[in-house]
Amino acid sequence: MLHGDPGRGRALVQRFECNRCHEGTGLSAAPFAKHCFQCHEQIWERKFNVSAQALARFRPHIADARDAPSLTAIGERLDSGWIRGYLLSPRDLRPNLTPTMPRLALSEGEAEDIAAYLTAGATPSISVELHNPNPAHGRELMDAKGCTNCHAFSGVPPFPSSAPVAPESELGRTAALAPDLRFTRQRFRRDRLVAWLEDPKAIKSDTRMPNFGLSAEEARDVAAYILSAELIAAPSVQFARLPVLTRRVAYDEVNAKVFSRTCHHCHTDAEGAGGDGGPGNTGGFGFAPRGVSFSSHASILAGYLDAQGQRRSLFEPLSDGTPRLLAALLARHAELEQAPNPAVRGMPLGLPPLSAEDIQLVESWVAQGKPL
Repeated sequence: MLHGDPGRGRALVQRFECNRCHEGTGLSAAPFAKHCFQCHEQIWERKFNVSAQALARFRPHIADARDAPSLTAIGERLDSGWIRGYLLSPRDLRPNLTPTMPRLALSEGEAEDIAAYLTAGATPSISVELHNPNPAHGRELMDAKGCTNCHAFSGVPPFPSSAPVAPESELGRTAALAPDLRFTRQRFRRDRLVAWLEDPKAIKSDTRMPNFGLSAEEARDVAAYILSAELIAAPSVQFARLPVLTRRVAYDEVNAKVFSRTCHHCHTDAEGAGGDGGPGNTGGFGFAPRGVSFSSHASILAGYLDAQGQRRSLFEPLSDGTPRLLAALLARHAELEQAPNPAVRGMPLGLPPLSAEDIQLVESWVAQGKPL
């Protein structure tokens, strides 16, 4: 049972700007200029104020980055203790969704307060047992209903009915929000899972999950399989760095392939962006302004503001000798392996880590003296 303060939790939800990504926070919607997905939606609908050529170039990259799960009735669905742990150590729950929950600068007490706020007023959890369940029948039902067309269920044998869906389709958009069922036994309230399977919208009004018309007995059997299926251990894939390139790497190349494609999301020119240079520049998501802009070669070399407001280089070595910028890119891989680096926050925040080839390009550019 959590002992957090919901009042402090609400203030923290506001401070960390959870409404920039999520609906259902209890706060007013974020303005368009600060919303992390509304511009993607406008790009998809060809309403964003750029050229037709730019829209055509942007659209393929945002088909699976148009939504974040809403927090509506989250306390009726998810375990409060799990919410607290997830806030402190996020993991990729939705393999079809490009963005992930960012690792925010949260203390344990703050995470508990936020979890208490998000679950305030929820029906108290009770201990339940599924009477005479038939997990094998539950798996058959999941296959017949096509559950894994949207949901991954890593660790169990493949479902014959599974079929890939196009991310640009409406089903693809629904699938992007569908979590991997592997984690259901930790995150979902056991006393609400059967009711959820029977009628999802009765619990979460804005869910995209359809009602499959399951009877109470069928929902029980599906729940039993989800909760008790034997899971094969997830493979551990450790990131391997590539050697520094021997050919010359200039700024234009690394900017075109990395900085302008990824870093600009949070570190951009504040004046050109209407005053908001993103959370990595002018501040946001609870982070203080750090003055980091990837808008030009000169702005990158200008570095960042430390906690005392002093300018420092993005390339200063950490204790192990790794330049700070490179360490942040490597730390993002470590975060996915649930081994965050306490000395640096992984970048890009809330997005997949850079590929080994992209990191190799950045490392090579830095090793060569950051040539223009």
